[in-house]
Amino acid sequence: MGHIVKTPEPLESSYVPVSLVNRREQLEALREGVVFPVENGVSSNMFIYGQSGTGKTVTLKFLSGLESGCFFHYENAISAGSFKRIVVNLLNSLGKQISEKLPYDSIFRSLKRSTEKPIILIIDECLNLVKTDPDGLYNLLRAAEIYDIHMGMLLASVDNPALHMASREIRRLGIFNEMKFHKYSTEDLYEIVEDRGRISLFDGALTPEIIEGIASISSRSGSARMAIEILQKAAFMSEYENSRSITMENVRRASSMINPYITQSKLMELDMKELLILLSLCQVLEKNGEATMDGITDQIRINFEAGHQDPPDVSLIYRAIRHLESLDIVESSRESSGRSTGVKKRFFMNDVPVSILIEKIYEIIE
Repeated sequence: MGHIVKTPEPLESSYVPVSLVNRREQLEALREGVVFPVENGVSSNMFIYGQSGTGKTVTLKFLSGLESGCFFHYENAISAGSFKRIVVNLLNSLGKQISEKLPYDSIFRSLKRSTEKPIILIIDECLNLVKTDPDGLYNLLRAAEIYDIHMGMLLASVDNPALHMASREIRRLGIFNEMKFHKYSTEDLYEIVEDRGRISLFDGALTPEIIEGIASISSRSGSARMAIEILQKAAFMSEYENSRSITMENVRRASSMINPYITQSKLMELDMKELLILLSLCQVLEKNGEATMDGITDQIRINFEAGHQDPPDVSLIYRAIRHLESLDIVESSRESSGRSTGVKKRFFMNDVPVSILIEKIYEIIE
């Protein structure tokens, strides 16, 4: 029997703890902004966004486990394909089998008959679905007034979905709230690691110095997912070495094995044009330490033609790269020759091997 790991489940980033650490304020805002209104017959919807590892999913799952008068249903949009499929899955969870080919009015009539409780639908990683299925989004966000059903929605993504909608589309969708989950501070991460270690490891296995080291390493990304994954890997390394405590060397080795900045969820929320532009940038950076707009334009044209798409104009390329920068995938700097027309923007990546990122992009595209 090992000396380190007592209960391995809390070392998983997907684990939903009994007590929520450092997201109580957001939890209460979700209850007041969505749960309480829906319980009282008032439809309420909210877009939740923030970088990977900032606690969106764990907070939403924790919320769904609290006692309330609502029926909660959680879905990951990446595996669903359409908003209608999500409603059909919701009906399946209530024991009602129904065809996805039916119109929305028939589906919502069945849903209304299937439960007397008001419904709160949680849709995680929703950005691509928001972009590709606007009619489905409209039907769900306006379900209360169109189909007379007590329902609210919580839609989560890395980037704010509202930024990817035209003003006309936002007006069509009606009223919804927004909430940003900011990155965790070093102090927040310390408390999270300490909490996970307390419930998963034997006494003495995790010292304050090691907790501080993990929190410090994770603080740049502000990601609890990174902190928990470092803790998990370091704990199992120590277990394998038959040690009685985690060492800083274990932590450093664990940190070198992961990269939190380019996660699968970030890439999955990019549309095809953004993926092809990112692929082009990576292919240029694979040969050079940095790239300029002039340097990546030809590669973008090649990749778009290979993907049977019309090459994008410069304004679309800049918008896509600004989005990639907002997701902390791409970094940039400006270089000036002293003239207003002599400013060049250079793009680079410091936090992930571009060869690995190219492989990930091809996996998604194919």
